[in-house]
Amino acid sequence: MENKLAIVLNGGGARGSYQAGALRALYEIIKKDQNLFDIITGNSAGAINAIFLANNARDWGGSTQYLIDLWKRIKPEDVFDISHYTMSRIGTRWMKGTIFRDTSPGDPYNGILNTDPLRKLLLREVDFKELHNLIEEKFISAVALTATNYYSGSSVVFFDGDKKIPEWSKSDRFSIRTELNADHVMGSSAIPLFFPPVKIGHSYYGDGCIRQVTPLSPAIHLGATKLITIGIRYKRTQEVIKELALKTNPPPQISQVGGVMMNAIFLDSLDADVERLEKMNIMVAIMGKHSPWRHIPILSLNPSRDLGAMTKKLNDEMPKFLRYLLSSIGVTGQSGLDLLSYLAFDSSYTLQVTELGYNDTMARKNEILSFIDS
Repeated sequence: MENKLAIVLNGGGARGSYQAGALRALYEIIKKDQNLFDIITGNSAGAINAIFLANNARDWGGSTQYLIDLWKRIKPEDVFDISHYTMSRIGTRWMKGTIFRDTSPGDPYNGILNTDPLRKLLLREVDFKELHNLIEEKFISAVALTATNYYSGSSVVFFDGDKKIPEWSKSDRFSIRTELNADHVMGSSAIPLFFPPVKIGHSYYGDGCIRQVTPLSPAIHLGATKLITIGIRYKRTQEVIKELALKTNPPPQISQVGGVMMNAIFLDSLDADVERLEKMNIMVAIMGKHSPWRHIPILSLNPSRDLGAMTKKLNDEMPKFLRYLLSSIGVTGQSGLDLLSYLAFDSSYTLQVTELGYNDTMARKNEILSFIDS
């Protein structure tokens, strides 16, 4: 079997900036201008990173540098419309839809923010035709973005890749071969409740992490023989987890509950899937040639700091309407920081997170080189 290295990007809102720093460091460590990654998969903000990375695969150095520069300078207005008119209109719809229950079928209340600026950014900066050409010319083997269908509740993997790759399906998920476009990126990165659903074909989709319980699966189905994942969860020790759970705590506000829910959507599935693959690799080693599975080496990169806690000084930088909305559900400089971190599309946050991703990855240089060369 041909060796194929895959990068798996399971993001979550503004925390995806961590991946940009890590990707730049990976390029500087591996030092390959061609075939840095054969397969690229992404969910949520990881889909945004995946599409920018893949679109510039003729120049991996330029690709990773562009991505890190993008996240370092990003502002809320690059992602959602913060004009007074738009915010007022959204506020009116929010009041009508939640308090007065007055919504029309053509104007549903299904997202707090207008993400047209993100779509414009994608259309301006990504040449989707070039992306397909890169696959046709075998610069990359496959690219996959996952979104959640709001009507079937299933996880749908939209992919473009080598014609030899077949579509696949499981009980709760399936794949569709297609030429990727801005709708697929917007759908995969549509944070539930905050970003509106995105129409793809005849149906509507939201964030790919909502129902993607096996984020490694697309890369494996696409033919990966080796995996690198870039997560966004800081792994606390068991002692710290127990201390936080058992100490005297005040009743949680909605922001705290929302932060835990966001973490469940964006963080839990990748860690669980990595553990499953590692256990399967052990079983393959024990069973040898009798194993029904194949051994797939995996390297997981994760933050050395809590990305939620890094938003403590950010609240004042957010747009007034969003700041008001978040404060109404309990987001302050001390509370609801996890929830805030997913919406913190501001360089005052993403710059430090991007640098953390770069430094964390460079600190593991020898381990990464050993993994690549094995």
